[in-house]
Amino acid sequence: MGYKTIMVNYNPETVSTDYDMCDRLYFDEISFEVVMDIYERENPEGVILSMGGQLPNNIAMSLHRQQCRILGTSPEFIDCAENRFKFSRMLDTIGISQPQWKELSDTETAMKFCETVGYPCLVRPSYVLSGAAMNVAYSDSDLEKYLTNAVAVSKEYPVVISKFIQEAKEIDVDAVASDGVVMAIAVSEHVENAGVHSGDATLVTPPQDLNQKTMERIKMIVHAIGQELQVTGPFNLQLIAKVRILQEALPRLTRI
Repeated sequence: MGYKTIMVNYNPETVSTDYDMCDRLYFDEISFEVVMDIYERENPEGVILSMGGQLPNNIAMSLHRQQCRILGTSPEFIDCAENRFKFSRMLDTIGISQPQWKELSDTETAMKFCETVGYPCLVRPSYVLSGAAMNVAYSDSDLEKYLTNAVAVSKEYPVVISKFIQEAKEIDVDAVASDGVVMAIAVSEHVENAGVHSGDATLVTPPQDLNQKTMERIKMIVHAIGQELQVTGPFNLQLIAKVRILQEALPRLTRI
């Protein structure tokens, strides 16, 4: 296609840091300051964020505010997926089922919510990698401790509390879309019940225990999310099969 690629990566164990894999390699951390320095020096056609895990998503809005040319999913829609409050509100708006949820305003309100829906409840900070500070609370004392940790990790973004669905099957979906139109879908089924992080879980694809109705519902949700977020590139969804509800969406490649 005539384009040259510039890679930013400081992990020596990855294939992408091999000098044969790209035209130019910056062996440096993925941070806003570093990426901006490289951007101003190289003046590239654009920046692709969806191939670098969580860190590029974390700086998407900062790059956007500096008018960097972002290729793929818009930073505003990345923020809509990463921000727990915005994402949960979006699901309510487009009619996709999710666990009962509430944005954290204060500890007392959070405890009242948990008493109403019943423990256990899941404390979920925004813009975090590998479930950092995400915990299942089984009591008021758990909740208070986990909320403190979550707020410390996610100081600038909202923390959401949601009902934790027990003994449910978790489903991972990896998909690729162009301007919101989903082009390919791969569904993976967790062997363990929901609650084990995807990086530690055992997954099977194609799924063995999902019926046709559930598969159709999964595909409907994938197309709806891809369209609503106007995804261009890869994205990942995590769903709960027990009651067919959506748990999370990540507008990037995952380790699956």
